[in-house]
Amino acid sequence: MIEDRVTAIVDLKALLTNYETLKLLNHDKDVYAVVKADAYGHGSKECSKYLFNHGVNYFAVTALKEAIELREVGVGGEILIFGKTDRRNTRFLKDYDLVQTVDSYDYAKELDEQGFKINVHVNVDTGMSRLGVLCHHEEDISKAAAEISLIKELKSVNLCGIYTHFTSADSDKSFTLYQEKVFKDLLTELKKRNIDYGLVHIKNSAGLNILNSDDYDLARSGIALYGYPPVESDYDFYPVMTVLAKVIALREIEKEETVSYGRTFTADKKMKVATIAIGYADGYMRVFSNKDYFYYKGHKLKVLGRVCMGLTMVDATNVDILVGDEVEVFGRNKPLEPMAKIADTITYELLCNMAKSRVKKEFVE
Repeated sequence: MIEDRVTAIVDLKALLTNYETLKLLNHDKDVYAVVKADAYGHGSKECSKYLFNHGVNYFAVTALKEAIELREVGVGGEILIFGKTDRRNTRFLKDYDLVQTVDSYDYAKELDEQGFKINVHVNVDTGMSRLGVLCHHEEDISKAAAEISLIKELKSVNLCGIYTHFTSADSDKSFTLYQEKVFKDLLTELKKRNIDYGLVHIKNSAGLNILNSDDYDLARSGIALYGYPPVESDYDFYPVMTVLAKVIALREIEKEETVSYGRTFTADKKMKVATIAIGYADGYMRVFSNKDYFYYKGHKLKVLGRVCMGLTMVDATNVDILVGDEVEVFGRNKPLEPMAKIADTITYELLCNMAKSRVKKEFVE
């Protein structure tokens, strides 16, 4: 079926280029391609398979279902699950050769009791207060090391990695360095206890751009992989997704006439209004009403009135535009970061909106 409303163009070559840049930032060491949440709305199966076919061997997801989907389309290499898999589903970890995160001895013991080998990484909580073996301060190190030692002793759980997650590498470098120090000191204590913890990873998208250390085996990157590093970078990153929406109607309105629900926009002159086939059901948020614009051949077409469920009206006055033309909602010519500021959110959420919408994805190189 030909798409006649909204299309998200996903540039797989840009995705690979961003990955290669991240690997360069990681001193040519491997980087987990974080493809959770449908690859931040970009299409996890297609993106992951492309990366795997071009030499990427480490992937990370949140949930078991996401991991299985990748295996079933032929994605090899290591797939790490960040979240927790219910004990009733642990056989799938073995069947699909997946790596499960453990956040405590109790959870690791649950996995161990299943009676078959499961590869795991330990998540250490150095400040997120979310998941992980608690190690917020230096005084927590001994207890954390003891808990990880117990995990290592389990017979069916194979400890092959350890990691922590920065809370604010994009905004608070001093606390990031504090987290790193606590984590490193924990690793030192584990070495003293002769605990082989396997691969170590700590840097995320922001961490890769602000920390130059090459002490770790791997890094992890999500948002920068898709073209939006959360901090300033000396390297170029390219937006992977460009969202295009069609013009489906044009009309002229007179001065003092209004546009859309609630009559929140009133024309101050005679205007040409273009109706675009995208709305909040397609992931284009209602908060953009009267505040955003669409890009068309060098023109910024201002959003007029409230964004509807499946339609948005824009100012096309003095613009040579026709029904059937496509405007850019965001992508190569229209950056996403200003939209995130308007919505009082982050680029992550705007991209993820594309995962749960009715927008068709088209994959190109």
